[in-house]
Amino acid sequence: MDERNLDLASRNENTREKFHTNIVRFDLDEIKQHFQETVNAVKAQSALAEELYESGKVTEAENIRRAQIVFLVSAFDFYMHELTKYGLCEIFKENWEQTEKYNNIQISMKYIDIALKSGEDIDWFLEYINNYYKSITMVSYESVKGQLNLLGIDLTTVADEAFYQRGGTEKTKDKLKRRLNELFDRRNIIAHQADRAHTDAQINDITDEIVREFMEDVEKIVDSIDVVVRNK
Repeated sequence: MDERNLDLASRNENTREKFHTNIVRFDLDEIKQHFQETVNAVKAQSALAEELYESGKVTEAENIRRAQIVFLVSAFDFYMHELTKYGLCEIFKENWEQTEKYNNIQISMKYIDIALKSGEDIDWFLEYINNYYKSITMVSYESVKGQLNLLGIDLTTVADEAFYQRGGTEKTKDKLKRRLNELFDRRNIIAHQADRAHTDAQINDITDEIVREFMEDVEKIVDSIDVVVRNK
């Protein structure tokens, strides 16, 4: 390279702008910890709900259980968001294989300009994907399926890890789909309809068993995703 080209390269390097963001990309241990902390807080409310129920304050107890459903969904949704940020950055850094959905991510010219000026810095990409996905709910089966596909995480392996039982009559993927959709639907009915049926405005039953089984199944799903991701 002649002296003129060396000077040009030097000027380009000196004028390269670093993009800084306050958004944190957590590692897998931290992502799992955030989920578990919220779930543990949700579980802790069960004792209070039971105490109220036994003292005759049935409505108050049932409202706590409904709140548990809402917070459980929030914990899972946040886990999926944090996993998405982690996984997309791993693909960007070429630690994971690119997926078709990753290659089809649309990025605005604003961020392309920042990327060109940032060199190998990843902060701009982290901020972009955080802003892009932060308003997207990732709880229903189809949304979870889409995010796992985006990250190259095999859905069948996750379902088997979570729900396989020797002699079971329901396919693991079917159970994963059913339980995620049941949880998402119940959360929506609680949040948007005060847990009342549209047909006759009757309040739906909510028991400790319903809440406990949802918590157990969501923990199984998150544990299985965590195992599959760590094996990538």
